[in-house]
Amino acid sequence: MNREKIREKTMQLIYQMEASGKFDVSELRMMEEDSNIIGKKQADDTLDAIKNHIEEIDGIIKSNLDKWSFDRIAKTDLAILRTAVAEMLYLDYIPAIVSINEAVELSKKYSDDKAYKFVNSVLGKIKAEVEQRSE
Repeated sequence: MNREKIREKTMQLIYQMEASGKFDVSELRMMEEDSNIIGKKQADDTLDAIKNHIEEIDGIIKSNLDKWSFDRIAKTDLAILRTAVAEMLYLDYIPAIVSINEAVELSKKYSDDKAYKFVNSVLGKIKAEVEQRSE
């Protein structure tokens, strides 16, 4: 399974976590297809980062919203943003630009016509913030 497919399946699990209110992979009723990503380093690292740092990830997303309320973000877009932010902050083996580009592609696939611009804007601001911190 390639990285893009792993990221897509991971995002779907994160969406399920949000829908269930439980950020614990072991408690999800996963489809057989999704369970194939468990044990893949990228998926495990992303899911662990979200499980262990959900408040920080959401706080970073909230602080980079312009004229938008966190509560108004579509659950699909939130799952995409959480996936990308987790990768950007905790998976140093994935370049931030790759996380952003893949998030935009997921948004084009799963969200409405304008969502990808929103996702790109928020993640671009977060990337700049992360880069500024590391200087």
